[in-house]
Amino acid sequence: MKHLLSYLYSNKHIAILVVICLFVVVQAAEKQPTTIFLEQSETLSFDKKRSECQVLRGNVVFRHDSAWMYCDSAYFYDHSNAMDAFGNIRMQQGDSLFVYGDYLNYDGNTRIAHLKGNVRMENHETILETDSFDYDRSQNKGYYYTGGKIYDDENVLTSIWGEYSPDTKQAVFRDDVRLVNDKFGLSSDYLKYNTRSKIADIVGPSLIVYDGETTIYSENGWYDTRSEESQLLENSYVEHNDGKKLIGDTIYYNKKKGEGTAYSHVQLVDTAQKIITYGNYCFYREADHYGLMRDSAYAIEYSNISDTLFLHADTLLTFTDTMFVKVDSIEHRIDTANIMRAISNVRFYRSNLQGKCDTIVYSSRDSVLSMYKSPVIWSDTMQLSGDFIQLFKNANDTDVVWVQGVALGLTQEDSIHYNQVAGKSLKAFIKDKKVFKILIEGNAESIYHPREEEGGMIGVNRSESSKLEVYLKEGRIERIVMSPGSSGILYPVDQIPEDQKQLPNFIWLDEVRPKNKEDIFTRYSLSKDTNKKGRKRRKK
Repeated sequence: MKHLLSYLYSNKHIAILVVICLFVVVQAAEKQPTTIFLEQSETLSFDKKRSECQVLRGNVVFRHDSAWMYCDSAYFYDHSNAMDAFGNIRMQQGDSLFVYGDYLNYDGNTRIAHLKGNVRMENHETILETDSFDYDRSQNKGYYYTGGKIYDDENVLTSIWGEYSPDTKQAVFRDDVRLVNDKFGLSSDYLKYNTRSKIADIVGPSLIVYDGETTIYSENGWYDTRSEESQLLENSYVEHNDGKKLIGDTIYYNKKKGEGTAYSHVQLVDTAQKIITYGNYCFYREADHYGLMRDSAYAIEYSNISDTLFLHADTLLTFTDTMFVKVDSIEHRIDTANIMRAISNVRFYRSNLQGKCDTIVYSSRDSVLSMYKSPVIWSDTMQLSGDFIQLFKNANDTDVVWVQGVALGLTQEDSIHYNQVAGKSLKAFIKDKKVFKILIEGNAESIYHPREEEGGMIGVNRSESSKLEVYLKEGRIERIVMSPGSSGILYPVDQIPEDQKQLPNFIWLDEVRPKNKEDIFTRYSLSKDTNKKGRKRRKK
């Protein structure tokens, strides 16, 4: 033996072949039919009609390999190595697998058992119940076809067709599948479940419902029923009863933490606020409705279907801001607002309003949209720019744009002439998609090109005042009212000095204006040789 072991050790490839051959021999031996043994019976007789059938009654016990079978009575076909058993059926394999029923047919050659009537399989904490059950001892798998139930200390699963393996603890369910516990219910047509790990593998259209809270849908992935974590991989969404819905090609969701992360073709839908946010990466937290969207992020606000807002930024944030007040050392919630922030390379388009800036903040508390860092807004023929811009939505469907700090308003008369107003503060009033009035306060200045009734340009009016009111009609300045007084001069068109043609900080940005909803994704930058008459476009 020592010489043999030494030889095998020095010739490892031969040793591997020997191990493989031994495994094949053992497997073949295991597949060879073995005999069913009758271990016990109170009476034994022969059926005259069945010459090869032994009739057994009273505390009947059979043994086949490592399996023991108990019943009240039986027909034993020793020549064909099979049996039929009746009453108080119990099959036992080792100390962990028990099968009960009213009737048993067992074939010792195929090692397949057919059980009917009040069938019950017990494997540690896992119980299977059905009325018709096939148990293949060779594969150590059980099947039911006409409806059954499998349950453990966590979940109850029912289906029309089911399969269970005591070795792997893996169960497979098809047709009208239901998984229920004290927290949620899962419905599907095809589901895999492991009674050891408590993980359900989603392999078909499946719906998980937390009553009154959350609905989860997916057609591929897994759900850990114990930790309530999931990976959802196909046609998936997580929807909450407050109107929030997370959609994506891949979603990682933790119900206990109330957090989800989604990748590729992501949507974060808020039906209450009528906002849909899109992108290819999203993190969402339920506690404060915090949503972070990146990678081709954009949002659609559709509260007014005929006047939908399309907005793009490198990063979009949404969350709730709650205000509390303390009364007798107890905090009371007095207000909750929805906040949205758009950060870096912001561009938006609406039929009556377009804009760009670096950062936007919107709060539902006052319905005010604030624009920071080089903000510009266009409405109809008007361009508005300044240090800081706020947009107010009034109850009478009038939008008010408030430009603060180096405020500038421009309209184009022709290819070389621009009407211009500027001051410390500028308010533009918009109704029916048109600017109809502008109010400028603080160091108000204007350059205006009055025209004759026939349309010819009279000249160029350059004036200064503390306050200006500009009235527009069909996109053109109709009249300007200055108060309390003004100083100014009217130049003939061809005689205005070059340094009087434009107000300080003049720049015409029409080429970077979003022209449609697709244009919000187009990026532009200033070239070094940009002159004051316009911006040279460099499309990225």
